[in-house]
Amino acid sequence: MSGAWRRRPRVTLLLAVGVVVWVSSARAIVVRHDRDEAAYRARAAAYPAAAQVLPDGAGVLVAPRWVLTAAHVARGVSRRTPRVVVGEREIAIDWIVLHPEWRDMGAHDIALMRLVTPVDDIAPAQPYTGDDEVGVMVTFVGNGDFGDGQTGPRERDGVRRAATNRVEAVDDDWIYFRFDAPPDGSDLEGVSGPGDSGGPALIERDGSVFTLGVSVFSRGAKPGRYGVEEIYTRVSTHRAWIESVLNGTIDAGFAPQAAARDRKPER
Repeated sequence: MSGAWRRRPRVTLLLAVGVVVWVSSARAIVVRHDRDEAAYRARAAAYPAAAQVLPDGAGVLVAPRWVLTAAHVARGVSRRTPRVVVGEREIAIDWIVLHPEWRDMGAHDIALMRLVTPVDDIAPAQPYTGDDEVGVMVTFVGNGDFGDGQTGPRERDGVRRAATNRVEAVDDDWIYFRFDAPPDGSDLEGVSGPGDSGGPALIERDGSVFTLGVSVFSRGAKPGRYGVEEIYTRVSTHRAWIESVLNGTIDAGFAPQAAARDRKPER
């Protein structure tokens, strides 16, 4: 695993028992090579709660004043101008709460960031509370590096895209996906790749959108290529901590701006 606070995607090559394994931060939308990418752009418009975390990450609006992301992304926001983009607006961040059990390169890679003003015109993608994620079809949304399963990530054009994928497996910490090459996989199959660590895996239930996980890293094949495995932090097993932050039970955290570092959060 690697952190998105490093401004460029980091790839680690591991050699173990003669097997080559790539591990990288999972940070962009990479699509099928045999589909018109305009379909991926069109799908993204249906998920306005997906957010950019500047300068080089992603997240999702889960309450009017709170964006959920990966802890390594939250730790790396700019200390001078900590901001996220939700919809068409840049909004400053004034408080960050990292999961207390998260350690660099470890589990519980999840965080919440509070906005200085609420977003009242976009419905939040609330944290998922079920335990039935296996087999569910999700949507990934991001603005990061674009490419396809044959080339891998190749450019960053700032265009928002959304791809679909199916949950392969889960454990207490993680949700697992795989980038299947056609003819396998979904019609708009895709994965994360450079620029969108912390971005959401979303599902729709009864007319509402929920957040199943946030993007953390990939492994196996080269990043963004067919066969790569994507790993997201599982939201449902962290829901008690998320709810504690949202309702004010937990006030531990820090202000990202140095001048406000000692300021207590206002609920």
